[in-house]
Amino acid sequence: MSSTPNLPTKTAIVFSGEEIRAVVRTDKGDRSILVRVRSMPARHLGTILALCTDEAALLDFVCQRQTLDENEHATGWEPVPAGWADDLHDESHVLLLEAAKRLNFTRAAAWGHRQIEAKQFQAPLLLKADEILMPVVQKMAALLVSSQKPSA
Repeated sequence: MSSTPNLPTKTAIVFSGEEIRAVVRTDKGDRSILVRVRSMPARHLGTILALCTDEAALLDFVCQRQTLDENEHATGWEPVPAGWADDLHDESHVLLLEAAKRLNFTRAAAWGHRQIEAKQFQAPLLLKADEILMPVVQKMAALLVSSQKPSA
């Protein structure tokens, strides 16, 4: 009997991360809310690399806030709106940023290295295809141009 590892479900992947209590400034004063910093799925690791030097945009991308009903009972999670990180207290900003780094940066760097390896593998093939196909394309273009009647 072989044992197979328990693979995470899609739901577990979507909702993986760390929950952190953060303080945000609102028009009604400071408010403590529960925030989930997501461990992003592989398809979003390129975006993590692009945002790694823009802390506020990174937090806007990886954070979700808890949704509450009219009785202040938790009902789920929703993405934070763009610019949300601008209203964080400095301490909360740092806590969330450290979690975002811990959960995503090493994985994003490894993803980036894999992309470089893939491009290094792909580049010679593309150059060879270009070398072989370009004369054919040039001949076809020349035939098309020569078949056109000269304009008056």
